Amino acid sequence: MATSEMNLEEIEQFLTCSRVGRIAVSLETSPYIVPVGYVYTGGVIAFHTCMKGLKVETIRRNPAVCFEVDECASDTSWFKSVIIFGKAAIIDERSKMIPYLQKLIDKYRIPTEFDDYMSKRGRDKEKELQAVRICIITPEKITGRKRCV
Repeated sequence: MATSEMNLEEIEQFLTCSRVGRIAVSLETSPYIVPVGYVYTGGVIAFHTCMKGLKVETIRRNPAVCFEVDECASDTSWFKSVIIFGKAAIIDERSKMIPYLQKLIDKYRIPTEFDDYMSKRGRDKEKELQAVRICIITPEKITGRKRCV
């Protein structure tokens, strides 16, 4: 069974359907990698993050990131892996965050309008929008590999 390159259509399908990705950033003395829920939309990766924290602070200092998504059988007889090298940007503006938050709701929750979702019991729309940020990764290089049965 040979390993082969994924074509762009396969890469985009895989990025669209996969549930968890990993973002790697460069700290001053070492790499740092974190799993994230994300959406692939319009050729970019988008995920939500807190307003403060190591990941956001590092991205603001150095926007060069690596993003990875993979799946494999427990014995690695088949696998798929996509790696994206790119630049990350943090979106602070509420009106620009909401469309991406909507896409995340659609992917990970029962699809419903953002305002309806945020009005559910136990949610505090204003407080949550103050605390959350959206990170956008714009790819500069994308590679995909697979081994299929």
